[in-house]
Amino acid sequence: MWVLGLDILMEALFETLSLFPYLYLTYLLMEYLEHKMSRRSMIYVRKAKQYGPIVGGLLGLMPQCGFSIAAANLYATGLVTLGTLMAVFLSTSDEMLPLLISGGVGAGLIIQILCIKATYGIVSGVLIDNFLPDKFIKRKNEPDISAFCQREKCKCDDKENIWKSAFKHTEKISLFIFFFSLVVNAAFMLGGQETVHDALTTMPILSKFMAALVGLIPSCYPSVLLTQLYLSHTISLGTMMAGTLSNAGLGFLVLYKVNPNSEENLRVLALLYGLGVFFGIVSDFLF
Repeated sequence: MWVLGLDILMEALFETLSLFPYLYLTYLLMEYLEHKMSRRSMIYVRKAKQYGPIVGGLLGLMPQCGFSIAAANLYATGLVTLGTLMAVFLSTSDEMLPLLISGGVGAGLIIQILCIKATYGIVSGVLIDNFLPDKFIKRKNEPDISAFCQREKCKCDDKENIWKSAFKHTEKISLFIFFFSLVVNAAFMLGGQETVHDALTTMPILSKFMAALVGLIPSCYPSVLLTQLYLSHTISLGTMMAGTLSNAGLGFLVLYKVNPNSEENLRVLALLYGLGVFFGIVSDFLF
């Protein structure tokens, strides 16, 4: 039991430390934009938002969920659009890519899977930014980093030392991630994996809906389990897609922490889930 407890602790610690650089660089960027850039520079930042879904869809393919966490923070401050956030969340591969490589999957299939995820993310992001009604989620038109700092109560008012301010932000959110990861990792290691496995393999008709629901768990475990089941030919490509598309790692957890509008967060979650199910079904028909 002590060994299992130590494994849970080390897994949570490793997961948190691996995300630390992403968090620090994100907060450093936010501090720089708030304290160092002129109004004209901020205008360029707003204009660049239209390209966000494309960039986000490609960056999300990187292993780990660092970019989804970065996108959550940037969205909460209004620096990126909802479409960009959704593009990153949908394309985030977390642990899927390393497992596909270590599982001996051919390079051609790996590239195909990554291209599919990126395409789903980019197309969804562009459509959301251009056609999603404001009644569903009101757009954040103006960046407001100072309000973000006030909500987080980080007391990062040292305008001359943005490095220190960024570290304060990173330290606070890292502790939050660490303690949450402990809980989720314990749940998976103490029987959660078997429960998910049984749910996906005993209800094949509902597998896309179940996989997307599992993917919403803010952890790297869903992507690991779903990819392993796909590699063992237990679930289809579409089922794996449904779960890994809705799984943004710890991205949604951080969004819930830093974005004060709970109703908006739930709508983002519902949108992510719906797109995961939809594209999972589409994947089985097309591929």
